[in-house]
Amino acid sequence: MKRIFSRSQITIIAIVSMFLASCEDAPPTGYVPEYVVESYLIVDKPITGVVLSRSLAITDTFKMENSVVIDAVVEISSPTETFILQYRAKPKGGGEYFNPDTTKLIQPSTLYTLKVTTADGKIVTGSTTTPERINWLPGKGPKPVYQYPLDTLKLPSPDSLRFYWTPAAGVSEYLISLECLDTLEYGKYLTPATNEKNRRMKRFFDQEDSPQYLETTQYGFLQATYAPFVWNAFRWYGRTQLTAIAPDYNFVKWFKSRWTGNQYDPNLGSVKGGVGVFASASIATQEVFVLKNQP
Repeated sequence: MKRIFSRSQITIIAIVSMFLASCEDAPPTGYVPEYVVESYLIVDKPITGVVLSRSLAITDTFKMENSVVIDAVVEISSPTETFILQYRAKPKGGGEYFNPDTTKLIQPSTLYTLKVTTADGKIVTGSTTTPERINWLPGKGPKPVYQYPLDTLKLPSPDSLRFYWTPAAGVSEYLISLECLDTLEYGKYLTPATNEKNRRMKRFFDQEDSPQYLETTQYGFLQATYAPFVWNAFRWYGRTQLTAIAPDYNFVKWFKSRWTGNQYDPNLGSVKGGVGVFASASIATQEVFVLKNQP
């Protein structure tokens, strides 16, 4: 049988094939996870809620237990002492590092540093200077009880929905939060108590398919030391926690990164050796009760 290719032709074809194969794109390398820190120090509160996790590849199915890191050494230091945090699991999944000595409270106007040492030798660090204390201005803070107007088509904006607090030196941007403390119960908090259940307010702009629809806490961003609230700021009746927040710069950057985009911006993080936030804030809080306009 006559040969189609000679030996020399076969050799040339093999060499060309090897060359072309070497010009192909290199196979993708394995995903390299990063450590993620989320920690907020609140003035006059114990150290708690320090979350350490590991980023996962987008090809993996996300499971909290695969992400959380439970065996790191987490240290938070002030100029006078260092706290070694312990890990505890949360009933609803995940976990946090905390200081078991709850008598040790975060102090105002103090530099705190973070050092995380993981089991594989990685080190993540950060620092924050806590703001001054803030308080509601006497006679101008939130009232304990509010009656939601009967006429929902003409919702007034009374002066009682303007809340004022003291400024913190060096802080020009503030946050305000509203958190419903009990979305189920309502009548049990009345005098006399009833069996009436809580319900959500009907707002014309609510979108039930929105990821934020069921969240019990919402935030506002302010460049002033007062909040001109409107009735539509509330989502539920009943028990509500209203909080004014004086954040440090790390807190403000992280807030903007979380609420103004869906991608992580390393310029808005505040830790080295990983990603995430180590921030602090002073707060003024008041629990209020919003009475229904109808059952």
